Amino acid sequence: MAVLKKTKASDLQALCKKLVTLLKKHYKPAGHKKDRTVLETMLYAVCLENATPDHADAAYERLTSTFHDMNEIRVSTYYELTPVFDGLPDPDARAARIRAILQYVFEINFDFDFEPLKRKTLELAEKQLQKIRFITSFIQAHTLHIALGTHMIPIDDRMRDAAVWLGLANPGCSAAEASDSLKAAILKSDAPIFCHYLRAFATDERLLSDFTKPKVPAEGFDLDHLLDRTEELIADAAKTAKVSKPKPAKETKSAASKPPAKSSGKSAALHGTQKPAVKAAAKSGAAKKKPR
Repeated sequence: MAVLKKTKASDLQALCKKLVTLLKKHYKPAGHKKDRTVLETMLYAVCLENATPDHADAAYERLTSTFHDMNEIRVSTYYELTPVFDGLPDPDARAARIRAILQYVFEINFDFDFEPLKRKTLELAEKQLQKIRFITSFIQAHTLHIALGTHMIPIDDRMRDAAVWLGLANPGCSAAEASDSLKAAILKSDAPIFCHYLRAFATDERLLSDFTKPKVPAEGFDLDHLLDRTEELIADAAKTAKVSKPKPAKETKSAASKPPAKSSGKSAALHGTQKPAVKAAAKSGAAKKKPR
């Protein structure tokens, strides 16, 4: 994209800061940063790739609460691990990455301490991470950025697609290539907040179809219109969602005034139609009811 290549790094940095300011108006801020070990950071990265932070948090919570410890996760089958990632893209691939990471760390240490990675140079740390089967460029960059504090811009496929639409990455590039091109446009201190809001934009369900197959002009995107295009896209999506939202059915006067039919709890219980929560509430109420 000629426009991107001709833009100075300082101009790109200023533009990306303005983009973050714009996205702050539409998406919620990042949550409190949690302290995780290097290994935990890698496992969380598996959950976060191509997902929202909320979905990643839920998946990571299921992973750590379903299994007794890291070793049980390591020896579990793909069939046992896949349900952890229900609702996320590629659950089978995520399960394979989780097992591969744990297997690698266990084989080199015979435990699950991967903290020595922090003491390596960036070059040696990258080489070691690349030895892990099924690992992606996003997991590597996220680990190096969060655990080692290096200047990285962790970009997954969805973030790459959004960056291409924005004109901040070349069409047809890989996630790793998009990460490299954005590194010059984002200061190290701005990387966390930029990545958070780019992820929020990239995983907005209303916009996914726009990012999947962007219509790229022959001369490339004009970065002078990046902010206007972004504002317009989000505004149009909000209007479309508002129009397509079904209106609640109006209740007729006769139906509203008609008292609800009484049902027998005993009959419902015999036929198995009471919901578990209703049964539990009924049982609890019966236990608390005092005799007259």
